[in-house]
Amino acid sequence: MTGGVPTVLVPVDVSNHERPDPDLLDLLRPATVVLVGWYPVPDQVTPEQMRDEHEAAAVERIEEVASTFPEDSDIETLVVFTPDRSETVDRVAEEYDASVIVVPRDVRVVERVFVPVRGDVNLDRILSVVATLLAESEASVTLFHAAPAGDEDPSVGRTLLEGAVDRLTDAGVDPDRIATTTVESESPVDDIVDAAADHDVLVIGETEPSLIEHILGDVPTRVLERTECPVLVVRDTDG
Repeated sequence: MTGGVPTVLVPVDVSNHERPDPDLLDLLRPATVVLVGWYPVPDQVTPEQMRDEHEAAAVERIEEVASTFPEDSDIETLVVFTPDRSETVDRVAEEYDASVIVVPRDVRVVERVFVPVRGDVNLDRILSVVATLLAESEASVTLFHAAPAGDEDPSVGRTLLEGAVDRLTDAGVDPDRIATTTVESESPVDDIVDAAADHDVLVIGETEPSLIEHILGDVPTRVLERTECPVLVVRDTDG
Protein backbone atom coordinates (compact mmCIF):
# COMPACT_ATOMS: atom_id res chain seq x y z
CA MET A 1 0.00 0.00 0.00
CA THR A 2 1.21 3.51 -0.82
CA GLY A 3 2.76 4.92 2.34
CA GLY A 4 3.77 8.28 3.75
CA VAL A 5 1.86 11.21 5.14
CA PRO A 6 -0.77 12.47 2.67
CA THR A 7 -0.86 16.10 1.62
CA VAL A 8 -4.43 17.35 1.87
CA LEU A 9 -5.64 20.48 0.07
CA VAL A 10 -8.42 22.37 1.86
CA PRO A 11 -9.95 25.21 -0.22
CA VAL A 12 -11.63 28.02 1.76
CA ASP A 13 -13.51 30.98 0.29
CA VAL A 14 -11.89 33.96 2.03
CA SER A 15 -14.30 36.49 0.53
CA ASN A 16 -16.67 35.52 3.34
CA HIS A 17 -16.42 33.86 6.75
CA GLU A 18 -16.43 30.25 5.52
CA ARG A 19 -14.78 27.89 8.00
CA PRO A 20 -14.17 24.12 7.82
CA ASP A 21 -15.86 22.16 10.59
CA PRO A 22 -13.60 21.61 13.67
CA ASP A 23 -14.32 17.86 13.78
CA LEU A 24 -13.21 17.53 10.17
CA LEU A 25 -10.02 19.44 10.98
CA ASP A 26 -9.29 17.05 13.84
CA LEU A 27 -9.58 14.09 11.45
CA LEU A 28 -7.04 15.76 9.15
CA ARG A 29 -4.47 16.26 11.94
CA PRO A 30 -2.13 13.42 10.82
CA ALA A 31 -1.90 14.89 7.29
CA THR A 32 0.11 17.73 5.85
CA VAL A 33 -2.50 20.40 5.10
CA VAL A 34 -2.33 23.03 2.37
CA LEU A 35 -4.94 25.62 3.29
CA VAL A 36 -5.86 27.54 0.14
CA GLY A 37 -7.67 30.80 0.69
CA TRP A 38 -9.30 31.54 -2.65
CA TYR A 39 -10.91 34.89 -3.39
CA PRO A 40 -13.37 34.96 -6.34
CA VAL A 41 -12.62 37.52 -9.04
CA PRO A 42 -15.71 38.72 -10.95
CA ASP A 43 -15.82 39.40 -14.67
CA GLN A 44 -14.43 42.73 -15.82
CA VAL A 45 -12.04 42.90 -12.85
CA THR A 46 -8.44 41.70 -12.87
CA PRO A 47 -6.96 39.51 -10.13
CA GLU A 48 -4.38 42.25 -9.53
CA GLN A 49 -7.12 44.78 -8.77
CA MET A 50 -8.82 42.43 -6.32
CA ARG A 51 -5.51 41.61 -4.67
CA ASP A 52 -4.68 45.30 -4.19
CA GLU A 53 -8.04 45.89 -2.51
CA HIS A 54 -8.53 42.71 -0.49
CA GLU A 55 -5.20 40.94 0.08
CA ALA A 56 -4.71 42.06 3.68
CA ALA A 57 -8.18 40.93 4.73
CA ALA A 58 -7.86 37.64 2.81
CA VAL A 59 -4.52 36.80 4.45
CA GLU A 60 -5.96 37.62 7.87
CA ARG A 61 -8.93 35.32 7.26
CA ILE A 62 -6.89 32.34 6.07
CA GLU A 63 -4.57 32.68 9.07
CA GLU A 64 -7.63 32.75 11.32
CA VAL A 65 -8.80 29.50 9.75
CA ALA A 66 -5.32 27.98 10.23
CA SER A 67 -5.47 28.87 13.92
CA THR A 68 -8.58 26.70 14.35
CA PHE A 69 -6.67 23.51 13.45
CA PRO A 70 -5.27 21.36 16.28
CA GLU A 71 -1.98 22.79 17.59
CA ASP A 72 0.21 19.96 16.28
CA SER A 73 -1.13 20.21 12.72
CA ASP A 74 1.30 20.67 9.84
CA ILE A 75 -0.24 23.54 7.84
CA GLU A 76 0.84 25.75 4.97
CA THR A 77 -1.38 28.66 3.92
CA LEU A 78 -1.68 30.64 0.72
CA VAL A 79 -4.13 33.11 -0.79
CA VAL A 80 -5.12 33.07 -4.46
CA PHE A 81 -7.28 35.60 -6.32
CA THR A 82 -8.97 33.76 -9.16
CA PRO A 83 -11.98 33.87 -11.51
CA ASP A 84 -11.92 30.05 -11.73
CA ARG A 85 -11.93 28.08 -8.48
CA SER A 86 -11.73 24.69 -10.22
CA GLU A 87 -8.66 25.59 -12.25
CA THR A 88 -6.98 27.03 -9.17
CA VAL A 89 -7.67 23.99 -7.00
CA ASP A 90 -6.32 21.70 -9.72
CA ARG A 91 -3.19 23.81 -10.25
CA VAL A 92 -2.40 24.09 -6.53
CA ALA A 93 -2.99 20.36 -6.05
CA GLU A 94 -0.45 19.66 -8.78
CA GLU A 95 2.02 22.21 -7.41
CA TYR A 96 1.96 20.77 -3.89
CA ASP A 97 1.55 17.15 -5.03
CA ALA A 98 -1.61 16.92 -2.93
CA SER A 99 -3.09 13.43 -2.78
CA VAL A 100 -6.42 14.55 -1.32
CA ILE A 101 -8.77 17.48 -2.00
CA VAL A 102 -11.36 18.28 0.65
CA VAL A 103 -14.91 19.36 -0.15
CA PRO A 104 -15.77 20.90 3.24
CA ARG A 105 -19.29 20.62 4.63
CA ASP A 106 -20.76 20.73 8.12
CA VAL A 107 -20.36 17.65 10.28
CA ARG A 108 -21.38 17.22 13.91
CA VAL A 109 -18.78 14.61 14.86
CA VAL A 110 -16.58 12.27 12.84
CA GLU A 111 -17.33 8.73 14.02
CA ARG A 112 -18.11 6.90 10.77
CA VAL A 113 -16.08 7.12 7.56
CA PHE A 114 -17.59 5.77 4.33
CA VAL A 115 -15.46 4.50 1.45
CA PRO A 116 -17.12 3.32 -1.80
CA VAL A 117 -14.77 0.87 -3.51
CA ARG A 118 -15.23 0.47 -7.26
CA GLY A 119 -12.14 -1.52 -8.20
CA ASP A 120 -8.36 -1.65 -7.85
CA VAL A 121 -7.79 1.67 -9.65
CA ASN A 122 -6.37 4.15 -7.12
CA LEU A 123 -7.35 1.79 -4.27
CA ASP A 124 -3.90 1.64 -2.65
CA ARG A 125 -3.80 5.42 -2.38
CA ILE A 126 -7.37 5.61 -1.03
CA LEU A 127 -6.68 2.99 1.64
CA SER A 128 -3.38 4.63 2.58
CA VAL A 129 -5.16 7.93 3.19
CA VAL A 130 -7.88 6.21 5.24
CA ALA A 131 -5.33 4.31 7.34
CA THR A 132 -3.33 7.45 8.05
CA LEU A 133 -6.36 9.48 9.10
CA LEU A 134 -7.76 6.70 11.30
CA ALA A 135 -4.43 6.27 13.07
CA GLU A 136 -5.18 9.21 15.37
CA SER A 137 -8.95 8.87 15.38
CA GLU A 138 -11.44 6.52 17.01
CA ALA A 139 -13.67 6.56 13.93
CA SER A 140 -14.80 3.37 12.21
CA VAL A 141 -14.78 2.82 8.46
CA THR A 142 -17.28 1.13 6.14
CA LEU A 143 -15.97 -0.24 2.85
CA PHE A 144 -18.83 -0.43 0.33
CA HIS A 145 -19.06 -2.04 -3.07
CA ALA A 146 -22.12 -1.64 -5.31
CA ALA A 147 -22.02 -4.04 -8.25
CA PRO A 148 -24.28 -3.23 -11.21
CA ALA A 149 -27.01 -5.88 -11.27
CA GLY A 150 -26.22 -8.71 -13.65
CA ASP A 151 -22.84 -7.28 -14.70
CA GLU A 152 -20.59 -8.77 -12.05
CA ASP A 153 -20.20 -12.01 -10.12
CA PRO A 154 -21.06 -11.09 -6.48
CA SER A 155 -17.91 -12.85 -5.29
CA VAL A 156 -15.79 -10.26 -7.13
CA GLY A 157 -16.98 -7.48 -4.82
CA ARG A 158 -16.55 -9.59 -1.70
CA THR A 159 -13.00 -10.52 -2.71
CA LEU A 160 -12.20 -6.87 -3.47
CA LEU A 161 -13.38 -5.74 -0.04
CA GLU A 162 -11.64 -8.60 1.77
CA GLY A 163 -8.39 -7.51 0.16
CA ALA A 164 -9.06 -3.91 1.20
CA VAL A 165 -9.66 -5.00 4.80
CA ASP A 166 -6.36 -6.90 4.77
CA ARG A 167 -4.53 -3.80 3.54
CA LEU A 168 -6.04 -1.63 6.27
CA THR A 169 -5.27 -4.13 9.04
CA ASP A 170 -1.72 -4.49 7.72
CA ALA A 171 -1.47 -0.69 8.04
CA GLY A 172 -2.48 -0.90 11.70
CA VAL A 173 -6.24 -0.35 11.64
CA ASP A 174 -8.06 -2.52 14.19
CA PRO A 175 -10.27 -4.97 12.23
CA ASP A 176 -13.07 -4.31 14.74
CA ARG A 177 -13.23 -0.77 13.31
CA ILE A 178 -13.76 -1.99 9.74
CA ALA A 179 -17.11 -3.02 8.27
CA THR A 180 -17.83 -4.16 4.72
CA THR A 181 -20.99 -4.09 2.63
CA THR A 182 -21.57 -5.45 -0.86
CA VAL A 183 -24.82 -5.01 -2.76
CA GLU A 184 -26.11 -5.95 -6.18
CA SER A 185 -27.44 -2.66 -7.40
CA GLU A 186 -29.79 -1.39 -10.08
CA SER A 187 -28.45 2.12 -9.37
CA PRO A 188 -24.96 2.23 -7.77
CA VAL A 189 -25.11 6.00 -7.38
CA ASP A 190 -28.39 5.85 -5.44
CA ASP A 191 -27.12 3.06 -3.21
CA ILE A 192 -23.83 4.85 -2.49
CA VAL A 193 -25.61 8.11 -1.67
CA ASP A 194 -28.14 6.33 0.57
CA ALA A 195 -25.43 4.45 2.45
CA ALA A 196 -23.24 7.56 2.79
CA ALA A 197 -26.13 9.36 4.51
CA ASP A 198 -25.53 7.22 7.61
CA HIS A 199 -21.89 8.30 7.84
CA ASP A 200 -20.00 11.46 8.75
CA VAL A 201 -17.28 11.69 6.09
CA LEU A 202 -17.08 10.29 2.56
CA VAL A 203 -13.73 9.26 1.05
CA ILE A 204 -13.92 8.77 -2.71
CA GLY A 205 -11.34 8.36 -5.43
CA GLU A 206 -11.15 10.34 -8.63
CA THR A 207 -10.80 8.57 -11.94
CA GLU A 208 -7.72 10.49 -13.07
CA PRO A 209 -5.82 13.59 -11.88
CA SER A 210 -7.68 16.61 -13.19
CA LEU A 211 -10.50 18.99 -12.30
CA ILE A 212 -12.84 17.54 -9.70
CA GLU A 213 -15.99 18.80 -11.36
CA HIS A 214 -15.08 17.54 -14.83
CA ILE A 215 -12.80 14.51 -14.67
CA LEU A 216 -13.83 12.64 -11.54
CA GLY A 217 -15.80 10.19 -13.59
CA ASP A 218 -19.54 9.83 -13.86
CA VAL A 219 -20.28 7.95 -10.63
CA PRO A 220 -18.01 9.95 -8.25
CA THR A 221 -19.23 13.26 -9.66
CA ARG A 222 -22.90 12.38 -9.16
CA VAL A 223 -22.20 11.09 -5.64
CA LEU A 224 -20.30 14.29 -4.82
CA GLU A 225 -23.20 16.43 -6.02
CA ARG A 226 -25.79 14.56 -3.94
CA THR A 227 -24.07 13.85 -0.63
CA GLU A 228 -24.33 16.30 2.27
CA CYS A 229 -21.34 15.22 4.37
CA PRO A 230 -17.74 16.41 3.91
CA VAL A 231 -15.92 14.63 1.08
CA LEU A 232 -12.23 13.77 0.77
CA VAL A 233 -11.39 13.28 -2.90
CA VAL A 234 -8.30 11.08 -3.28
CA ARG A 235 -6.48 11.99 -6.47
CA ASP A 236 -5.20 9.28 -8.79
CA THR A 237 -1.78 10.86 -9.26
CA ASP A 238 -0.42 7.66 -10.78
CA GLY A 239 -3.30 7.42 -13.27
